[in-house]
Amino acid sequence: MKVQYHAPFSINQYLKNEVEQQLKKIDRLNFSFSEADAYFKLKDGNNSMEDKEFELKIHVTGQVLFAKSHANTFERAIPVAVEKVRRQLVKYKEGLVVRRKGR
Repeated sequence: MKVQYHAPFSINQYLKNEVEQQLKKIDRLNFSFSEADAYFKLKDGNNSMEDKEFELKIHVTGQVLFAKSHANTFERAIPVAVEKVRRQLVKYKEGLVVRRKGR
């Protein structure tokens, strides 16, 4: 699986490893996706406690799944977004099974 990282700052290897470890948990469920885009953003504003924003796009056959999460650290935001995408993948795969049975 190929992961592309996008950020207005340099991303350290620790955050890259964190994203890859979380995506490996999804990959164990036998979902066929080959590409992922990870976006790291900082929100503006001095009174916001959740100023880190993480977005994840997963490219599956014929569709792109997307999730966004906010937290005070990227380490907390990454698992939340990955879990949102995992739930979308489960629904996507269930939809494929239903469509195949209907034929």
